[in-house]
Amino acid sequence: MQKVLSILFAALVAVLVTAPSALAFGEIRYPDRPLNLRKSRSPRSEWVGALHPGQKVRVAFLRDGWVAVFEPDETRATEAAAVGFSNIKYLKKSRTRVEPKPWGETMVTTRKLNVRSQPSTRGRKLMTLDAGVRVVVDFPEDDWFRLFPPDATIRSRMGGYGFSSSKYLEPAPAEPVAAPALKPVAQVEPEPAPEPVSKPVAEPVRPAPAAKADVSKPFSASWGKVLTLKRKVNLMSGRTTSSRLVRVLEPGETVRADFPENGWYAVFQENEPLRRKERALGYALQSLLEGGPDVEEPAPAPTRSTAPSAKPVDPAVDRTPSPDRGQTTLVIDRSKFKQGKRPDPTPNKTAHGYQYRLLEKSETRQYGETWITLKVFLATKKLPGIEGLEDFAATLWREHKRPAKNLAVLIYLPGMDTDDLSYGVIKFDEQKRIESWVRKTTLIGTDFL
Repeated sequence: MQKVLSILFAALVAVLVTAPSALAFGEIRYPDRPLNLRKSRSPRSEWVGALHPGQKVRVAFLRDGWVAVFEPDETRATEAAAVGFSNIKYLKKSRTRVEPKPWGETMVTTRKLNVRSQPSTRGRKLMTLDAGVRVVVDFPEDDWFRLFPPDATIRSRMGGYGFSSSKYLEPAPAEPVAAPALKPVAQVEPEPAPEPVSKPVAEPVRPAPAAKADVSKPFSASWGKVLTLKRKVNLMSGRTTSSRLVRVLEPGETVRADFPENGWYAVFQENEPLRRKERALGYALQSLLEGGPDVEEPAPAPTRSTAPSAKPVDPAVDRTPSPDRGQTTLVIDRSKFKQGKRPDPTPNKTAHGYQYRLLEKSETRQYGETWITLKVFLATKKLPGIEGLEDFAATLWREHKRPAKNLAVLIYLPGMDTDDLSYGVIKFDEQKRIESWVRKTTLIGTDFL
């Protein structure tokens, strides 16, 4: 009997030891840029979703340079549970920056609700949700939404529960988070009230104003970091690469950096006396200011000297004085931008004299409005004017517009990275064009600039 119990105990211990390793498959990775998710292992496969820089994901099943991407807490070690596929070279083992991008809208079911495989009553029934269940909805299509669990972190058409009709969903009421938060505050206040506690507290409080005075001293080294730049660094108006460019910091310039958050620093003048966020000149990537976190990327190591010029913020520039007015002419070395650049898409349609290709079509909700987004590659050797782009985009709008939905056309030109910012942005509401603009800085490294 004792022998049998010993065997059972040993088996139980073995199960407990191996259980965590069985649950934790693959590895955790972080995208180093906005990254598209595809339906299969190919850049030409259908777009199903996107990851933001620094987003935590689980990856597994590496094949042909592509991996299956999963929610970070996924335990099903099968590709059937994947929310999409992505190229492994853009997924790093540690994060250098984080740029969260909110998505979806929290709603609640008003009755028992069928969840289907397609946005139609003809879709196969996958499950049934009870009334009052909280869900996150996205990818609107006619009167249907794709439903996700409230703790979903990855926006993908391959993730979530499935599709349900929007008629049986309503905005979720605010969760009662504030009420529990007030109770600890009410309990904390009486604790310092007793006299024995107040007497010793009164004495240490006196040095506090002195500490504040030290912070506000001119040229004080008591806050932040004083850094002398070794490269050009873009100073942005916010903690994202898509925010407005404030100015470019030059090599040799000395600044003070503080308030690190999501891989970004707030940047101040070197002699700034006050440690206040509102006095910051702007924001810059921590990896560019300090030059440290980039070491994790083994690929650029052999070409370390050219790494700064390969980044969008550091175009290789030759300065030659102009003989006529003494001005400086910037000559861009285009060869610095060829490394790692993918070939341009092949156009397959024509409109307004332009050959083009529709790269992606997606739908999302922003501030309660539904937006259809078209990513378009325009094959042209001549830089188009804004009026020509507006006419071209209007043709696509008439073809793809739908009732009660806005539409945005994002236009990319030859030589551009179609995973980055577009050159042209033209937006329409249900009736007309509402705004349009172009970004000439996105053409750096192309034949247009």
